[in-house]
Amino acid sequence: MLLSSKKFRIALLLVIDVISIILSFSIAYFLRYNDTMSFSRGFFISDYYQRTIAVLLLIGALVFFLHEQDKDGIAGRGLFQNFTKVVKNTVTMLIYTVIYFFITQEGILVSRYVIGVFFVVLLLLDYLLRMLYRLFLIKVAGSTMNAVNIMLIARSADAPRVIRNFQSRQGLLMHISCITLLDDDRVGRSIEGVPVVGNRDNYLDTHRNNVYDEVFIYLPYDYSFELKKMVSGFEQMGVTVNIHIEVFDMDVRDKSIRSIAGYHVISFRTRSVSTGELFAKRMIDIIGSIVGMVLFLIAYIILGPIIRFTSPGPVLFAQTRVGINGRRFKLYKFRSMYADAEERKAELIKENQMKGFMFKMDNDPRITPVGRFIRKTSIDELPQFLNVFIGDMSLVGTRPPTVDEYEKYLNYHMRRLSIKPGITGMWQVSGRSDISDFEQVVKLDLQYIDNWSLLLDFRLILRTIKVVIMGRGAK
Repeated sequence: MLLSSKKFRIALLLVIDVISIILSFSIAYFLRYNDTMSFSRGFFISDYYQRTIAVLLLIGALVFFLHEQDKDGIAGRGLFQNFTKVVKNTVTMLIYTVIYFFITQEGILVSRYVIGVFFVVLLLLDYLLRMLYRLFLIKVAGSTMNAVNIMLIARSADAPRVIRNFQSRQGLLMHISCITLLDDDRVGRSIEGVPVVGNRDNYLDTHRNNVYDEVFIYLPYDYSFELKKMVSGFEQMGVTVNIHIEVFDMDVRDKSIRSIAGYHVISFRTRSVSTGELFAKRMIDIIGSIVGMVLFLIAYIILGPIIRFTSPGPVLFAQTRVGINGRRFKLYKFRSMYADAEERKAELIKENQMKGFMFKMDNDPRITPVGRFIRKTSIDELPQFLNVFIGDMSLVGTRPPTVDEYEKYLNYHMRRLSIKPGITGMWQVSGRSDISDFEQVVKLDLQYIDNWSLLLDFRLILRTIKVVIMGRGAK
């Protein structure tokens, strides 16, 4: 029954990935030097190769914990889905490895051939070992003796759908072996090939003549039944009870039970992000902001005197913006407008070319000559790396609204602020100068929130660099 534990199966999968990384690096190193003695000396004595394999193992573990927490598990995914998962893990590892070599400059000490072959071999070897493990789970853990047998307790109308869902998502490791119906007596008949063995009067007696390890109760929230009595009865017999109640029949992306101050509560979220993913995103923000602040200081030394002497006012412009869940913060930019820009905005509002709550105007007279250049090149946004380092913003996120925009928001606009705002995002790389409808900005921001991943952040960062270099999208 140990294999029925999801945590144990995940631990075994991590061991497989570790073995794959070590074997792949060994194969790549041996192919490069083609000498057993050289291989032995370099791999086990050379400091930078020891550090490299250690870093690859750490990166592999990080990627594993970020990407291997899905509900289906390896046995519940098909061959192509598992291959896609391995490709995603390998590509993410490659990105992290490149970042590590860039920061430490150790890439010049390690053979590019070894690293290149390593990732190719890792992709193939990890997939092969995972498929062997999947076959083992299906043949051994999925056998009648080792699988987790479940008795479904539900209404007759809900039972077929629940059974089909188990068959498609849970695979052979956990399956429904019998059914108890609370609204109908069908003992002796079957539903979707699963025998009905109990009703609302004899459900506790079913365990004497049927093999099941757990019960799964699926009921609507307003169904009238003594649930406490049922749970207590199964608990006395040592049977694990799982309860799924359709709370208010709400279609929410993520529902979970957690503890707050000792109270067990049901949490409703539009999207659930793991602590590991949040930690990785924050680490990337810190590293990226440090690099960005170096560029900001260089730009300040060059542009500071020019901005100050070409128009009265400070070098940096600070404006109150609204961040995650309504938090106010000061956003910093190189000043690209005249000092009285905010006062003049009221007289220009009729020239607004943006439909909705944002303000945008081509050939805005408040922009200084130097301001047009730094806006065109996006240099004006370099001080925002300070906001990222402090933690008010992220490298990638949604556009932070001004206070006056925020105060006009409708309820569904608020979801834009359910994550940290970013220097760049979907809107910034989708031709922001061509977007003239605020609702389109909202649509792009919500698309980012609903599909967020670290890989998406990397893609948007690369697209942002391309947009900045080609000078598109900024006015």
